[in-house]
Amino acid sequence: MPETTDTGLPGAPTPQAVGEFYDANNRVITEIYGGNMHYGYWLGPDDTSDFATAGDRLTDLLISRLRAGPGDEVLDLGCGTGGPGVRLAKASGARVTGVSISAGDVALAGARAEAEDLSGQVRFELADAMDLPYRDASFDAVLAFESIVHLPDRGAALAEIARVLRPGGRLVLTDLVERGPAEEDEHKRRAVAEMLAVWRAAPMTRAEAYPGLADAAGLVIDEITDITEHTKYTAAHIYAGTRDHLLRYGELPPDLARIHAMGAHVDWAEFTAAEQSDGMIIVVAHRPHAHGSGSDFRRA
Repeated sequence: MPETTDTGLPGAPTPQAVGEFYDANNRVITEIYGGNMHYGYWLGPDDTSDFATAGDRLTDLLISRLRAGPGDEVLDLGCGTGGPGVRLAKASGARVTGVSISAGDVALAGARAEAEDLSGQVRFELADAMDLPYRDASFDAVLAFESIVHLPDRGAALAEIARVLRPGGRLVLTDLVERGPAEEDEHKRRAVAEMLAVWRAAPMTRAEAYPGLADAAGLVIDEITDITEHTKYTAAHIYAGTRDHLLRYGELPPDLARIHAMGAHVDWAEFTAAEQSDGMIIVVAHRPHAHGSGSDFRRA
């Protein structure tokens, strides 16, 4: 678990803690999420899509923004068990290198690529996102699907991404962010911090911080889009998935049992109807050419 900060709240997790979390939980998380390990995207309150469909929908939104094509080299930073990387390779024809700090993730992702007959196009490797084992300018694009939430320093992570991107290369990521006024209720702040700690996630940032973070890393922001109104249903689906797994098998891994317990007393209809104090953004950026290319940054 993350060490506490001087505020008494949990801080950022270590790479070892993140790897151990996914080694212990990745199979059940992938089952609960319907084959992925990331949030889903629902069209609205009347959308009855299952987790698998909603997860693939969000994957496709990111793939469309990445604009990768045949022959491109793409880094899937925080590849999970391989769902998005395999889907990206099939949709784009790009060569995909996926990395995870979890050896278990890498093994499961590699098995998925082999089962899809994509071993020659997609490979998965054990690596630390904060210290990537690749030369400068190795990749045409980087996909970071909720992986930045686990990293101790977003600015340093973006700088490492910029290092391995070729000039003109494109980054698409998703991140959990705080929204609206700062939470003043100490109980609610601690509840959020404890949930992040269970998931081995770092404290959240705000969307407004990204232009400065990107600029310091040598990246240019092209788009920041808040998709919370489409992803906010994810928490209820996670709770339902843990409940169903518990009913079927009679037990959950300890971390997921804690997550299930945290959701047991939530009124999920009320939760999804309320204004969300935290949520999800898509960030699109690029590494400019030597003389800069300007920015067509927009906020959606």
